[in-house]
Amino acid sequence: MAKQSIGIGTAADDGTGDTLRAAGDKINDNFTEIYTTLGDGSTLSTFAATANPTFTGVVKFADGSASAPAITNADDADTGAFFSAANEFAITTGGTERFKVSNSAATLAVNLVIPNAGNIGSVGDTDAIAIATGGAVTFSQRDVHSSGITIADGGEIGSASDTDAISISSAGVITLSSTTDSTSASTGSLVTHSIGVADDASFGDQMTLFGATGKIQRDSSAAFLVLNGTDSDSADAGDNIIIEAGGTDGAGANANDDILLEDQIFHHTGHASVSLTIFDSGGNVVKSLIGVHQDTSEIN
Repeated sequence: MAKQSIGIGTAADDGTGDTLRAAGDKINDNFTEIYTTLGDGSTLSTFAATANPTFTGVVKFADGSASAPAITNADDADTGAFFSAANEFAITTGGTERFKVSNSAATLAVNLVIPNAGNIGSVGDTDAIAIATGGAVTFSQRDVHSSGITIADGGEIGSASDTDAISISSAGVITLSSTTDSTSASTGSLVTHSIGVADDASFGDQMTLFGATGKIQRDSSAAFLVLNGTDSDSADAGDNIIIEAGGTDGAGANANDDILLEDQIFHHTGHASVSLTIFDSGGNVVKSLIGVHQDTSEIN
């Protein structure tokens, strides 16, 4: 209802104003609307400067904006809350929108900070994510078949300086963005204590074994290649290739040889024929050996 004003005439006592009854009726109507809006229709709600006001009924605010919120702080006109015509509610500080709720989402434009050792969760799992005081993050994993971290197909995990350090394709292929070359056991794109490969492994460049006892082997019982070491069962037993005193590749002696043996060739079948052909990187024969001897340790 619009405010009703009492007609007071053009001049005093000219008889053109409202009658006392009409004037009183307007006064009653105006007060009824005030008491209904700010109270229960007969009693006004109490507003105290030191307490939060209590409203009964619907309180309406005009649409606002981040720079002109409808609900403001008494000392800061651009800090408060506002409603928009697009069914949105937003909270603003310093004239900038910080938090907004729409029909489809809640958007946070600033950091979300929870208490030390606080939790983030859902209705069914209120502590799905726990963050310790020191920042360690723990997932509840109540159901090991459905819990964990899932990112979008082709999504990425990274750091502030390398946001796509790890990418995971829709097929589960993991790719590291780093191109750091490995020059030691503690350098490279991936550094770990050990690694297991259930099937094939391919190397685009070179593979280097560090350590005096480094070895490449098929398994503990089958033949394998050992570099600068011996079979663990018995010395040189059952091995295809043993190099116990290998030389070095370089500009000097034995440079660019495909196979370099500086000690002996062992044939573990007693007396039998033994043959060896060594080629260099150009395919030329460096040395060809063949012989039959009971003491094969003498074949060099």
